[in-house]
Amino acid sequence: MTSTEMTGEKPKKEKKQRKPFSVAVRERGFLRPVFLFFLSLFATSVLLYVLCRLIPDLAEFWARYPSHWIRFVLAKITTWIPFSVAEWFVFSSPLLAAGYFVFSGKSLKKNDTTQNYHRWLNPLLCGLMTLVVLFCTAIGPCYFRHSLADNLGLKDEEVSPEQLKKTAEIVSGELKKLEGKISYLSDGSSIRPYGYDEMIDRILASYDDFCADEKHSFIRTFSSSPKRLASSKIFTYTHISGVYSFITGEANINLNYPDFIRPFTVAHELAHQRGIAKEEEANMIAFLICINSSDDYIRYSGYTAMLQYLMDALHAADQKLESAAYAEFIPMTYRQEMKAYSEFFRPYAQSTASKVVSAVNSTYLNSQGEKKGTASYGLVVDLAVAYYSNTNINTQE
Repeated sequence: MTSTEMTGEKPKKEKKQRKPFSVAVRERGFLRPVFLFFLSLFATSVLLYVLCRLIPDLAEFWARYPSHWIRFVLAKITTWIPFSVAEWFVFSSPLLAAGYFVFSGKSLKKNDTTQNYHRWLNPLLCGLMTLVVLFCTAIGPCYFRHSLADNLGLKDEEVSPEQLKKTAEIVSGELKKLEGKISYLSDGSSIRPYGYDEMIDRILASYDDFCADEKHSFIRTFSSSPKRLASSKIFTYTHISGVYSFITGEANINLNYPDFIRPFTVAHELAHQRGIAKEEEANMIAFLICINSSDDYIRYSGYTAMLQYLMDALHAADQKLESAAYAEFIPMTYRQEMKAYSEFFRPYAQSTASKVVSAVNSTYLNSQGEKKGTASYGLVVDLAVAYYSNTNINTQE
């Protein structure tokens, strides 16, 4: 007989000792502290992104300051790596995914427990959430910042065919000033008179000058190294001349395209790296960077690219005015450059890859508020017309 039975007292229930929170979470398997940390980052970044879509002032603030530092750090981390990390990731991701499923499958066969299942699933989910966090903090809000027209003090209005023709005439005049300063091959294509690294240095110098002006405080620049795509010829079948990776912070350049396209492409991808997300706005910044360069060939690249956009827009708007423009003022050197470019591009023009990439890119751009999808690249003409309509703008002599 126990002492409690002898005294007639009821036995006391032992108090269950509470486990520390961290131990309890660890025992649950799935909701581990690291996973909860990534989940909180994911939820916070998505909330930020949604708020930026609704509040342009917040998006502008985030694009100028917090987002700038995220893009800056990513670019600085990868700029010292001699190859494109983004390109490596694109081509290795199928192998990495296959390896993950093979090894996780074998592990689960040997030890088919909930804990082992969570051990393999958690890193995958954390990795996917990291991609969303990077998008929602580094580049996503930049799509919803104040328009470039507002930041530059331009009137962004729908333009008429006559205005397109007039702007094309101004740009053609600037190209004519450069005719004696540019070298050409026998097929009419121009030649860049220096190497890739020197081109990058000159474009970065133009960015430094542009951003030093207080009127351009909405964009901040820094030194970075746009990466050469090792698979440039393959990428040409997708019609991609350059691409910015928000995951790695890298601007990537297709070296298979003709010389005259590269300076403009570099300036365009660097604009994305500096928080100009919309395609037509990145085109406009690239144009301004190029034409304000002290280098003749970089200016030539900027004016040639813009004249392409203007003439394409004029063709769509009024083919009679387009024909008149060709007859009146389009330089012969530009016509020869475009003829050589058409010959270069012929093998890539109707590729299946380009149609798939264009569809995917259009869907992505639509989701970020660019309602015309890939057609938004050409909307730069509206900004160009507004730029040259501004009485305070003087073209470079």
